Amino acid sequence: MIKKALLMQEIAKTTKLPLREASACIDVIFDAMADAISRGERIELRGFGSFVVRQVAARKTALANGSVVPAHGRIVFRPCQKLRESVWNKFN
Repeated sequence: MIKKALLMQEIAKTTKLPLREASACIDVIFDAMADAISRGERIELRGFGSFVVRQVAARKTALANGSVVPAHGRIVFRPCQKLRESVWNKFN
């Protein structure tokens, strides 16, 4: 698992920014992505993949009481071809 601290260190090392500014960069990027997703926008990160919100229809559950799961949005990630192939090749 990659954590924010590791991302901060990588950004600080690559850009020569202080850790506090690297942390602010990460926060701004993730906040902007979360805002866009919450508005239903598609996010595309070239060379990595894209995030999109797909609508899921309401459905009944298999429970005896017949409860219903309401319609809702689901966040879906689709990796780019290069990333998909690198993962495929690593585990095969």
